[in-house]
Amino acid sequence: MRLEGKYVGILGYARSGRSLKRLVEKVGGKTFVSDLTSSEADEWGENTYSILMTDLISPSPGIPPHNRILRRAETSRIPVLSEFEIGWYYIRGRVIAITGTNGKSTVAHFTHGLLPGSFIGGNWGVPVSDLAFKEGTFVLEVSSFQLHYTHRFRPDVAVITNVSPDHLDWHGSFEAYLRDKVRILANQTNKDVAVLNMDDPHYPIFRRHSRGKVITVSLKDPKATYYSDGERIFTPYGKAAVPEHLKDLPNLYNLTMAVAGAVAAGGDPERVLSRLEDLSTLPHRVEVVGEVNGVKFYDDSKGTNPGATAMALRSFPTRVVLIMGGDDKGLDLSVLRDVVREKVAVIVAVGRNRKEVYTLFKDIVPVHEAEDYREAVRVAYEEARKHNVPVLLSPGCASFDMFRNYRHRAEVFRREVDKLSGSVK
Repeated sequence: MRLEGKYVGILGYARSGRSLKRLVEKVGGKTFVSDLTSSEADEWGENTYSILMTDLISPSPGIPPHNRILRRAETSRIPVLSEFEIGWYYIRGRVIAITGTNGKSTVAHFTHGLLPGSFIGGNWGVPVSDLAFKEGTFVLEVSSFQLHYTHRFRPDVAVITNVSPDHLDWHGSFEAYLRDKVRILANQTNKDVAVLNMDDPHYPIFRRHSRGKVITVSLKDPKATYYSDGERIFTPYGKAAVPEHLKDLPNLYNLTMAVAGAVAAGGDPERVLSRLEDLSTLPHRVEVVGEVNGVKFYDDSKGTNPGATAMALRSFPTRVVLIMGGDDKGLDLSVLRDVVREKVAVIVAVGRNRKEVYTLFKDIVPVHEAEDYREAVRVAYEEARKHNVPVLLSPGCASFDMFRNYRHRAEVFRREVDKLSGSVK
């Protein structure tokens, strides 16, 4: 897909839309921008069918496929492409694409760190269109939203971290969500590589759809191509110690996937393994944000689905007081019952679905409802002191019921922990 001379409709004018507009204009195309809020758009305040006069439409990742304009575009046979794929046409070099329900940002971050000089972008926060005309190795995080509107995208290396139900309000069903994740493999050939997590229950599905060489990762099966026992990572090229700060369960998976992906993308195995100690974790992923009278507070605000919360809980050697709740996106939180029974001392429920959280878990652990994060932090602190355990914020839900995004939620949580620290002795 080349944009020269094309009339491109951009539906939604956030970061990726702005980046795409710059790219289209740079190569000699024209744009029509439709946005609900930006006065810089060609039409704003309402999305009308005027955008259907364009040659192709690129929607913002947050706009679901059941949007009326996208449905009309489909029936009118107007191509709909993600900014991710359009930008991909304009980069040159090896591409390692990383998707999955949980861990994809961290795996992208680690992989980028293991491949000095590489470019990082995609769902990571740098639109692929911003990388246009660059040459080298590209580490691209890609969401299910972005994959949904890809047609020819073909990464040299595809990494799938894990898959569990998420974004069902956008996709409509878990089956549709899973189909979009599989799209990362759709155009690969026997020259390409798929890095797959053998421990994920959907591994057989991804294995079946893989068209290139399959590299496996596991924390359970030593026969995997890349295996970690929690202390070391074993590879076809030798072994390396796992850095102390990356020995929790989520990061063991993230690290092992990143090593496998970096080597598959052309990284020298010896040099890749020598860089493990230099890797740093991302914020809002089981991050210590404070300690009050011996009670540690952990921020896992990025835990926006049950799978992420389950992984966070299993990373603790003790039970925790769990702060959870928010916008559940239609997800079934009852899948957490077993891990809650095993790992949680008390739940503090906060957010739009706090009453549903109370109903779901009250028969297995004590559950307190809180009106806001000030109350949630203070109740959690008192319970943590009683039980001599830490406090974990891992909502298992999106943040949009109370906050702008998960980062805003984390900021409020950290601020309330700081206030608590200043008010107690």
